[in-house]
Amino acid sequence: MARANVVHSTDAVQINFYGDKAHPEPSTGVIKFPGGHVEVSRCSDGTYWAHVAVVEGVNIVDGRIDRAGRVQAAADLEDADQVNHIAIRIANTVHHNEY
Repeated sequence: MARANVVHSTDAVQINFYGDKAHPEPSTGVIKFPGGHVEVSRCSDGTYWAHVAVVEGVNIVDGRIDRAGRVQAAADLEDADQVNHIAIRIANTVHHNEY
């Protein structure tokens, strides 16, 4: 059975996906909370999709997009109350020993 590496602390939980074929792990991890969920899914090419989905956009009370290396990098999320899903695709460039 494919298992995720889960680390517990006093007030947090961390789920590590390493993308290491020698150590089978689930291809998808989901965190559910009232009003939505966060999902990370590994694609067959080794990239990852990270999704944030909400039941209704009106549940969003605030949002922003942060950009690295830019002055005033944080931008308010336009029309936040109309958004119900955000997804980004991420390359697998971090090695598991860096966690």
